[in-house]
Amino acid sequence: MNSSSFSIKKSILLKTLKELSRVLGRISKLNKSTVLEITITNEKLTLVIPGAKHILDCDTTNTVKATINLFYFLEVISSQKKTKIHCKFTEGKIDIEGLTLNIQTTFFETDKILRSVKMPLNYTDWHLLRLEKEGFTKEEIEFNNLNYKVYCAKRTLKLNISKTFDLLKIYGVNEKDIEEIINKKIEL
Repeated sequence: MNSSSFSIKKSILLKTLKELSRVLGRISKLNKSTVLEITITNEKLTLVIPGAKHILDCDTTNTVKATINLFYFLEVISSQKKTKIHCKFTEGKIDIEGLTLNIQTTFFETDKILRSVKMPLNYTDWHLLRLEKEGFTKEEIEFNNLNYKVYCAKRTLKLNISKTFDLLKIYGVNEKDIEEIINKKIEL
């Protein structure tokens, strides 16, 4: 069974998680489901959310990439009593000082999801539509829980093209013309 782990001072991890949560502002309907991407590599712990990335030095074993809800992870780490936090990742689970949670984990057997999806804090449909153009694999997009948002952005684009066509068809414009303009403008 694959496993990976990291050990770090609670104060350092907690400070970093609070900084990441401050980037998002107050917990709201829009950001309460923010995904924290955790990557463990050689003596490094990388924490990524849309708009922010922190790399921490710590003790690690093996490599893994995992995702968990930022605010939930912050709450769990805050509730720990020990001064040093040890987190162990196994297939689909994280063990934090005896507390086991189900999460999405992937061990680096392939390089399909090695890259972090870097998104601005207030990303738009344009940013989502560009992910595939920028070379992110479906696995990377899905791993970061952005696949449904990308689907919705594509659907919204189609609806907007259709609405624009309805308005401009009297001028001899067709949907293909509108798609070409958009594709050129946003480089899809």
